[in-house]
Amino acid sequence: MGLLNLTVYPLLSLVPRDEQRWAFGHQGGEFAGNSKYLYLWLSIHRPDIQASWITPDKALQRFLTDAGYRSHRKWSVGGILHALRSSAHLFDHSASDVNLLVSGGARLINLWHGVGLKATQLGDKGGVISRHQKYRRNWFMRALFLDYLKRPSIVVTTSPFMQAHFSSQFDLPRERCPRLGYPRLDPASDTTLKAVAAALDSKWSEKPFEDSFAERYIYLPTYRDTERPFMEEALPDLDRLSTTLAARNAVLYVKLHPRTTGTIPDMHANIRPWPAGLDYYAWLDEFDILITDYSSVLYDYLFVRSRGAILYTFDLARYLREDRQLLYPYAENVAGVRTSSFGDLCEILKQGVALHPSCDKQLERVREKFWSSSAAPASPEIVRYVEALVDREMKRRDRPRSGNVTMPERA
Repeated sequence: MGLLNLTVYPLLSLVPRDEQRWAFGHQGGEFAGNSKYLYLWLSIHRPDIQASWITPDKALQRFLTDAGYRSHRKWSVGGILHALRSSAHLFDHSASDVNLLVSGGARLINLWHGVGLKATQLGDKGGVISRHQKYRRNWFMRALFLDYLKRPSIVVTTSPFMQAHFSSQFDLPRERCPRLGYPRLDPASDTTLKAVAAALDSKWSEKPFEDSFAERYIYLPTYRDTERPFMEEALPDLDRLSTTLAARNAVLYVKLHPRTTGTIPDMHANIRPWPAGLDYYAWLDEFDILITDYSSVLYDYLFVRSRGAILYTFDLARYLREDRQLLYPYAENVAGVRTSSFGDLCEILKQGVALHPSCDKQLERVREKFWSSSAAPASPEIVRYVEALVDREMKRRDRPRSGNVTMPERA
């Protein structure tokens, strides 16, 4: 791939782009994240833009095509041509989510995958991106590791605080980190998108909420970078937990990060694995309680719900010591009921403490800090911004190269 980056990539960067053609993708070829929901929003509300989902997954490509959506295999002729002619590549991790080789002439829109407190990209000194920065000044090594060194045109953010955070983590000017919001939260404010996403996901995987429980909870612990198993420490007594849930006629779904070691035994009627392969964002606003720890899903949940968050930090000291650095004080930047004890967790659930209406000023402070500039829904605002960005790039290419490109107004 390094040789292709040296030879083919620069040549393909010269190919004319179509401003009405956009290409979407996600890490690992999955159908997920902010890019998924923006892609679906465009398919529903802006069919004039030819949005295609690019994936190496043959089954996913066929599934989307059969459902009436435009999708291409990454290395098929159609996939290469669509990405090559697209004026914008939209993704959640890096340009390779779509197709790095043909991305040179496109606007690279990184929608990212969560606000929060963690170091990432260049800020994560032990991470793969940071480790490859030493090659930036060597032209050959820069081509060889282009995927780690290529920076996006913009990174979408959600508030002044997050704009400053991602500007630092990506080493980008703040104006290239526009405050627009996250499409994956749009189902909570766009009923059409919610219905479409839920119906599509349910064709792909088992439907949730088939039983008549009075309350629905979900446990979403974050990934531990050391890949250590932790579920036995987190939930040491499933019988006790199940009894607690049964008393409230509640069900607890458990969704682990894909790279987390361990599984949840499927032996309790009130404790269930979240259906495999099913995205939970179409249903996020329907959970009565979210249990999490250091995951950015906390902030997503607080965006759509005013109560129900439980911060279960049973391994906080070890997490900070062994797994990931938090750049900001944890206690000052979270809202919800906090506990580090499994016994206390069961008692909190038993008493329904997290379900009580809250006028907690900390909740409002956290919302303001992490979401204050986010539109709801965010997709129309992002589309407007990207169209303006593409339009300016098209005009720049049509005139002699001089001066700087003016960014769209909102940043």
